[in-house]
Amino acid sequence: MATDASYPAQLLHRGEGEGEWCNLGAAYTAVRVLRPQGHSIIMYSGPDGHPHQRIIFAYPILPGDAFERLDGSTLSWTESGSGNEFALCFLDEAACAAFCGTISPVTAALAALDGVAERLAGLRVAAAEGGAAAAGDIAGRLAQLSIGRRP
Repeated sequence: MATDASYPAQLLHRGEGEGEWCNLGAAYTAVRVLRPQGHSIIMYSGPDGHPHQRIIFAYPILPGDAFERLDGSTLSWTESGSGNEFALCFLDEAACAAFCGTISPVTAALAALDGVAERLAGLRVAAAEGGAAAAGDIAGRLAQLSIGRRP
């Protein structure tokens, strides 16, 4: 779920979870839908409605991403695959809480979708191997439909 609000924050980075945090600068951050990435954390050069607003940082929110509040005003996450760590330091706890509120529905929706493709593939394999669906077996019926067979 995108929000119409943006919040000033500092963006910090630590490569592969080692060493010191590096301050990449301050900007306005929000959750927006980008194409083709989907829901993303975006950092803008100016506040919402600013005439010369441009994106200076974009991070697509992916299934399995875990965001953690380190303290009242800092949110952190680790990039899947690379191990790079990022943190957003907001001006106050209220801004951090509001931003966390915009991320929560996105991560919950992605978590609900996680593993759906594997489950559907398993149903297709079961149906292709001749698993007969009982009259009340919804999964078996879905498997038959997904490979084009009729009961």
